[in-house]
Parts: sequence; structure tokens; C-alpha cells
Amino acid sequence: MKKTLVDLFESSVRQYPNNTFLLEKVGKAFQPTTYTQVKEQVYRLGAGLQALGVKKGDTMALLSEGRNMWVIGELAMFYAGAVNVPLSIKLEESNDLLFRLIHGDVKYIMVSGTQLKKVRLIKDQLPAVEKIIILDAQESYEEGEMFVEDVMKLGDVFLANHTHEEFMAVANSI
Repeated sequence: MKKTLVDLFESSVRQYPNNTFLLEKVGKAFQPTTYTQVKEQVYRLGAGLQALGVKKGDTMALLSEGRNMWVIGELAMFYAGAVNVPLSIKLEESNDLLFRLIHGDVKYIMVSGTQLKKVRLIKDQLPAVEKIIILDAQESYEEGEMFVEDVMKLGDVFLANHTHEEFMAVANSI
């Protein structure tokens, strides 16, 4: 019987719905997020990715410091059927980062606000990239960029217009 990360996550949510899954420091205190709360965000983002056109087998990249949205973003990629090209924030944009994004045939990039400058410096050399999803609100967005919350809003519409089974079809086919 197959066991994927999606299967493991779904099972964990059923088993521990109100337990803390993630902690993130906000100000001086760590704020807990339960398995159920994470699942809701993962579904919203995963559905938003599907609404954007992410298809099973598409490659995405995630360039961010460790944070809740990093975990949520990677899980959402799996729900959309995407493959994550792992990236370190220590990569230099003009060399290793560019190489990985080109050779990974990356179509979508999720990036934190602090790493956005690196992506903006090389995006003209990334013709395969269709959308850059930014995890932190920006004062302005360049062409091809979107705030993650706007992707989640697309996901809300997608989930309202599709059955749970339709949304889960891609994730269950992995």
C-alpha cells in the first residue's frame, strides 16, 4: 500500500486535529498552529496552486527561511501535484540558484520577502517561470509576482466550486 507525505499528513490531522503541529515566533512569544489549522491553509494554498494552473509533475521551487509558511507551502505543492526543487537560502543568485532553477525546469517559485531580491535579479534569465509567489506582503509587485494570500483566495474560490474529491484527486494520484 502506498504511503505518501499527503497520506501521512491526512492521517496525522485525523489523529491529532487539535494538537499543535507548528510553532512560530510572533513578537516575543511562540504561536501554536494546530494540525487542523495547517490543513485548512494547505488546502487553500494547494487549491490556489491548482487554480493558477499548477499540474501534476510541474516543478516548483521554495526559497525561504524556516517558518510555518515553508511547511505549508511545500505540503500545498504536493496537493497540487507539483515536485519541489529544494533550495537553500545560502545559494548565490547569479550562480547556484540560477543553475538549480534552470535545470530544475522550475515553473513556479515560492519565495520569502527577504529572498525576493535574489529571484528578481535573475528572473529575466528564467523563461520557464510562470509565477513568483511571495510569502510576505510587498509594497509593490512586479510582473509575474503574486502575494501568497491572493493565491489562497483563488483557492477559496476553487474549493467552493469543486468537491473535496475533485480537489484531492491530484494529491491522491501521486
